[in-house]
Amino acid sequence: MLLKARGKCTTDHISQAGPWAASRSPRQHLGQHVPRAINAFADEPGHGVDVETGDKKPLPELARSYKQRGIRWIAVGDENYGEGSSREHAAMEPRHLGGVP
Repeated sequence: MLLKARGKCTTDHISQAGPWAASRSPRQHLGQHVPRAINAFADEPGHGVDVETGDKKPLPELARSYKQRGIRWIAVGDENYGEGSSREHAAMEPRHLGGVP
């Protein structure tokens, strides 16, 4: 489990909007902004603890590291998980980084 969201976790927490989202091919930006939720397993928002090393890392970096090592991960939501206007990117970004449904 990459994270267990604590409290509100809308699409803005999963995939923050920005000028990159308007481009025809935002694929190169996928995974740079996800996720920034408050994680029940870490004391700092947007961070998590590596299950193999115990190191604390930003969640996007940790997700990329898991993907490179072939570790599949999930995110567990709390309030409003995925609610908001950027639902497409909120689903695409975790999948791009190796998250599974």
